[in-house]
Amino acid sequence: MISKRAADLSVRERFFNSELIKTEKRRLDVFIAFLIVASVVAVIFQVEHLDILRDTFTNPASYPLIIFFTFVMMGLFFLGKKYVIWIEKKGLKLSRWYFYYTVLMEVSLPSIWLVMESSMEKTSIFLDSPMTFIYFVIIIVSSLHLDFWISVLMGILVSIFISWYTMWVTDAYPIQFHLPLVVYQIRSFMFLMAGICAGFVAHELKKRMRSTYDQIQEKENIEGLFNQQISKEMVGVLKQESDYTAKMEVTVMFLDIRDFTQRVQHLSPDEVNKFQNAFFAPVIEIINNSKGTVNQIMGDGIMATFGAPVTDRTHYFCAWMAVKNILSFLEEFKKDYPQYESIDIGLGLHSGEVFIGNIGTETRKQLSVSGTPVIIASRIEQLNKDLNTRVLVSRLFFDLIKEEVQDFKPIGHVKMKGLDEEIEVVQVF
Repeated sequence: MISKRAADLSVRERFFNSELIKTEKRRLDVFIAFLIVASVVAVIFQVEHLDILRDTFTNPASYPLIIFFTFVMMGLFFLGKKYVIWIEKKGLKLSRWYFYYTVLMEVSLPSIWLVMESSMEKTSIFLDSPMTFIYFVIIIVSSLHLDFWISVLMGILVSIFISWYTMWVTDAYPIQFHLPLVVYQIRSFMFLMAGICAGFVAHELKKRMRSTYDQIQEKENIEGLFNQQISKEMVGVLKQESDYTAKMEVTVMFLDIRDFTQRVQHLSPDEVNKFQNAFFAPVIEIINNSKGTVNQIMGDGIMATFGAPVTDRTHYFCAWMAVKNILSFLEEFKKDYPQYESIDIGLGLHSGEVFIGNIGTETRKQLSVSGTPVIIASRIEQLNKDLNTRVLVSRLFFDLIKEEVQDFKPIGHVKMKGLDEEIEVVQVF
């Protein structure tokens, strides 16, 4: 089996591969755009400065050679992008050999053209022309490979070529330079430094990408744990307003497992945990599917509200549907776990206006639902044990759902601890 650490690394590597593919597509787009813009500028320059070009390119084959190399490079960049898109669709990883190929191709093509053009024109004038600055563009864009050594390799190759080209072309076709020859050799060193600088940029980009990914994963993990404590809707509300407070009309539900302590006293902690997960996980899902919010999970019970944080005027109906589904689940649970066949629950429900707020200090806060309806729902649920019933609701809640109830029995008014007025209670089911 794959360990969690290995699985996390696999996800991380897939993320970086995906980002690397995106940056490679952008890098190829930059080159394609550069060639198009350079071609347009060259045409405009030719129209306005034809005499200068005639003095530079005296060989009739020079123009076809320029056009040929331009189209070859543009074609290779288009094919490269097609290949990267294919790799992305297949979910594959760009191999290191692909990057070596791009470095070799991007350095060699303009270099071959420069040597051929110098040989055809029999001049070293291109050493002093803007043509050599194309290598700076190549080196700068190489940082999008997100690899320090790829950029450094690019700088080394360009530096070696420019150094060799300077010696070769000045020896074969000497001209009168405006600056000492050593200055042109220093240019090759500057290309090397540019490659190293691009490498550091690539390294920093990759480092920041990893840091951003780790921060996003940590944030998602925290949100995942947060989502386990409260509903996704409430998470969304708290993300928008950390000091969220509201008064809302809701239905409050309390659920309790009867004689829980007695049932689990002879079980190991692991067995207790398995039982709680097996029982509460489906119950929580039922509540969530009924547009409810689980506010508290006690060892032997649950408190839930319906109609918050998103206002729902049918909160009482949603709560009633949850009750029916929970009771249906209870019967299935007993069949699946015969050892718990005698298990029973108590449910208490009441509707009313409650206060919902993120209460606490700057260092510790808790989402709280408070108000008289919460106390009443709790007290009603506790009555189940005394009356040997399963589902008790307040008369107020019963009047809201009575058209849906087939079997019920009025209990009457009950005096509850902490409340001045008696509450009328109804047994359903």
